[in-house]
Amino acid sequence: MEKSKFLRKNLVIIIIAIIAIIVGSIIMRYSVEGEENLPFQVSKIMVISNASGIQRQESQYKWDLNVVQNNDIYIDILKNKNYNKEEIIDKVIFSNFEINEKPKKGEVTVYSSASLENGIYNNEEQYKITDTLEYIGNEEKSDMKNLQISNQGGLILLRVVNENLGTYTSNEDEEIRHDGTLLGKLGLTNEDVTFTISFDLSIELKSDKNYKAKVTLELPKGNLATEGTTNYQISGTEELVFKRY
Repeated sequence: MEKSKFLRKNLVIIIIAIIAIIVGSIIMRYSVEGEENLPFQVSKIMVISNASGIQRQESQYKWDLNVVQNNDIYIDILKNKNYNKEEIIDKVIFSNFEINEKPKKGEVTVYSSASLENGIYNNEEQYKITDTLEYIGNEEKSDMKNLQISNQGGLILLRVVNENLGTYTSNEDEEIRHDGTLLGKLGLTNEDVTFTISFDLSIELKSDKNYKAKVTLELPKGNLATEGTTNYQISGTEELVFKRY
């Protein structure tokens, strides 16, 4: 009788241990891989980097340029064709911006696409993002200027700028290219302006299903000081891990 009791007790302990191992492995896999079948997916993130010079008014120089380095980040969100239920995007939210590795030169600022005018970005104080940036789901189409995304997916944008890099002055009759070659005129290298930024990207649905992923980007990439403009992209489906919250 005692032996039978002992065996039953051990069997219960073994079963509990097996269940704990299975649950633990599921939790571990979820922490690494996240959701397997999202209603909407980030198909890709594209980054276009350049630089520009803003002419100072009433200067004694022909060229008196305040140089900044721009990084335009395009995020393409698509409906998952393998997800069979109907879902509607309520909001897409950027939050928790962090500069993980600061540039050797300059100060990093994030701007919203609300500053777009006729396809031209304006780095103005009123468009700085100090906390979060929200794109609201729209029944018809995406509208970057008005911070709206089609409720079935679309393209959204934000700009990350390295400011206060320096001022280029000259009275020479020269051609000025408003691109990354301006960095060379300040004596800056690619290594001087490279930094790493991270932020949370959240997709909230009308059904109250919410998903969040951490995005980390190195900006800018490539030989910007020589090429003038560089670009690269990452696959959202391969590199981003979305989890429910």
